[in-house]
Amino acid sequence: MKLKDISELIKKYNRGEASEAEEALIIEWYERIEGGAPRFASGEFERLKTRVSQQLMKHRSGKLPSVRGISLWRYIAVAASVIVVFSAGIWFYTLRHPDTETSSAQAAVNDIAPGKKGATITLADGKVIALSGAKNGVVIGGAVKYSDGSTVRYSSGTSSSGSLKGSQNSSGPVGVRSLTPTELQGADGKAQILTAGTAKGQTYQFTLPDGTKVWLNAASSLKFPSSFSKLSARAVELSGEGYFEVFKDKSRPFIVKSTDQRVEVFGTHFNINSYTDEPVTKTSLLEGSVGIESARGGSSARLKPGQQAISTHDGIKLIEGMATDAVDWKNGEFIFNDEPLESIMRKVARWYDVEIIYKGIDRKETFGGSISRFENVSKVLENLQLTGGIQFKIEGRKVIVTSQE
Repeated sequence: MKLKDISELIKKYNRGEASEAEEALIIEWYERIEGGAPRFASGEFERLKTRVSQQLMKHRSGKLPSVRGISLWRYIAVAASVIVVFSAGIWFYTLRHPDTETSSAQAAVNDIAPGKKGATITLADGKVIALSGAKNGVVIGGAVKYSDGSTVRYSSGTSSSGSLKGSQNSSGPVGVRSLTPTELQGADGKAQILTAGTAKGQTYQFTLPDGTKVWLNAASSLKFPSSFSKLSARAVELSGEGYFEVFKDKSRPFIVKSTDQRVEVFGTHFNINSYTDEPVTKTSLLEGSVGIESARGGSSARLKPGQQAISTHDGIKLIEGMATDAVDWKNGEFIFNDEPLESIMRKVARWYDVEIIYKGIDRKETFGGSISRFENVSKVLENLQLTGGIQFKIEGRKVIVTSQE
């Protein structure tokens, strides 16, 4: 039995067509290979595992209920026999295809660690301040401080870029200082445009001058004024992906401009995915209400909690029930619901800062499941590979995707 047969069994389970024996097999197979069952996005796998475990506990206590008219003894016997066949099939496949085992070993050797906290703030004069990856976030106001209250300080030895020296007090080393109000607002007191940015493999939290909190995903940037006090609207510009918790201010709406759209809110929680290499812009609402207008005009929509808006050159389309999964990255997860391979690998590329190379593989094939974003890249690739049909090879910072034979 080949790995593609395993993939078919998993798809059968997802369609709700698997028998109890096959369900037990899936659990046993994952636990034998992974040492623990993976988390399916829907939570169905864990519920299935609990149900089967309860049945086995009843068996051990001497109670032998029937399952769909079949005694549990027979059920267990069938499950065990199928597991044996599957185990033998996996062993036989590995024996016939040693390159699969070698590939896994190579992946472990050439492994790549996950992304981490880190970001920069670029001032209006082009000066770049590197932020500490040891901190949870930064608060921008009359001064720039970390969320724990410590001051952001940087080296004043260069005019084009600065490097963080950690939280220093006023008696810190010469050449290391904090930003002045003049640097943030300009000599004339007017607000300056600041840019918060993350590179590939970075994520960070920013609290804007009005109290709005923004989490930036990898390879993203947000332009915003250093003060909103004299402005009629709080307008920011997003490139990449950000999760917003907007501070309520009925007198001044909060506006987010991104690729193909303009989002207006007064106070709400939402996520915008607007990477330039993505075919569409996705806005997902978790709380409150937002209005979306197409950047080209002629199309608009109002989102309700739980809805997701898809913005393209042709207009805006609403989808139900996708908002929660859209913030998986903020919650430290990858969640894939029948998602195309190329879409999944773009997320992998940004978070692990790798280049993806496809060789003889259908990029449109869809996959499902979830895994922590704090795992090394080999673990993420291994979970995708277990679904069957694809395999991966890591070479330096390149991930080569090919089809399984």
